Amino acid sequence: MTECMIRVLLADDHQVLREGLRNLLERQPDISVVGEADTGRQTVDRVCELEPDALVLDLAMADMNGFEVMEELRRLGSGVRIVVLSMHSGRDFVLQALRAGCHGFVPKSTTHTDLIKAIRATFAGERFLDPSAMIAVVDELLDEGEETKMLEQLSDRETEVLRLTAFGHTSREIGERLALSPKTVETYRQRAMTKLGLEQRADLVCFALRAGLLKPPVD
Repeated sequence: MTECMIRVLLADDHQVLREGLRNLLERQPDISVVGEADTGRQTVDRVCELEPDALVLDLAMADMNGFEVMEELRRLGSGVRIVVLSMHSGRDFVLQALRAGCHGFVPKSTTHTDLIKAIRATFAGERFLDPSAMIAVVDELLDEGEETKMLEQLSDRETEVLRLTAFGHTSREIGERLALSPKTVETYRQRAMTKLGLEQRADLVCFALRAGLLKPPVD
């Protein structure tokens, strides 16, 4: 095992697929599969029990779908990095997954190499979107004029907290980056959401996408 082993939980209702993914991932020197789940409720329980670094999540499962799983994990304050692995890659699915809290999106039709890249990227604090998923985001960003104007209501600090939150960082992580307490970060975030008329974090992510806050910086 390497010093920086990524502990992964696999959540999919197809045992054959889970077995294939386990065999694939455990051949990687920096990835270890610590558990599996085949229902939504079991996924939430296993994340809380095993505290994996990354969760590879299918959207279609019994009792709770993947969207509900992500919302429940967010409610519980889980810091697990979530990579959605789905047979669907349409615009609505991708955007809804991002709004629900995923950090990476990879269609099941893509190569296994992309899944490995997604796990490593999200573990490093980045986002990973398969090209087909990226198209959905780009389409959404094409209509960003109104949101960009609305950003003018925010202070620089509120905008930065909003941007880092949309990238999936916790209040603690944002506070460490900006030299603020987690409580102060939450105050800035709530103030920004109030000014923008946003009620939930899912709305925040959608707004950030449309306002262009998730675009990579230009050198």
